[in-house]
Amino acid sequence: MKIHSDILTAAQTKALGRLGPFAHREGFYLGGGTGVALQLGHRRSGDLDWFTSTHPADPLRLAASLRQEKIPFVTGQAERGTLHGRVYRVPLSFFEYAYPLLKPAFHWREVGCPIASLADLACMKLAAIAQRGSKKDFIDLYALGQKRYSLTDMLAFYRSKYDIRDIGHILYGLSYFDEAEKERMPRMIWNVDWKEIRKTVQGWVKSCAR
Repeated sequence: MKIHSDILTAAQTKALGRLGPFAHREGFYLGGGTGVALQLGHRRSGDLDWFTSTHPADPLRLAASLRQEKIPFVTGQAERGTLHGRVYRVPLSFFEYAYPLLKPAFHWREVGCPIASLADLACMKLAAIAQRGSKKDFIDLYALGQKRYSLTDMLAFYRSKYDIRDIGHILYGLSYFDEAEKERMPRMIWNVDWKEIRKTVQGWVKSCAR
């Protein structure tokens, strides 16, 4: 698996070097847009989102454990199953996420960091789009579709991961761009614009709805 470490800032690389081994020991894996971008190299992504399904994520215990490891974690917000904060000014979050991985996480040896598979990340992106699709979510899904899976494949993964048969709400979410239209484009590495991404996703949905 090729990792596109060039999508990271120096601060993110430093933060991952400290957080990767800790996250691995604690049963977390890297997901979110950064997880997709590291594997596909399509855009830059500013935050680090960590997930676990193996045990409850006690935010106060996590924060204490991070500091015990001499990781300079600054707590932002803590609530049941969720911890937000920063390391070297890089925003990061730890989430309790009840759904098991479909495929084993890829272990990025250079930083000791487990990264969710693209199949699992596709499911998580579809779930996010069903709730309120951000421009980044649509862009990540587009990249997944261009480089790895068809929308039909991704919907099959979604059904399996979340044990859901009816995907009508997903197709609706994939056709609703109002909120995404208001947002700025992230810093892209691929030479593609929003108009092309939206048109491509619309084409996928039409093909699936036939």
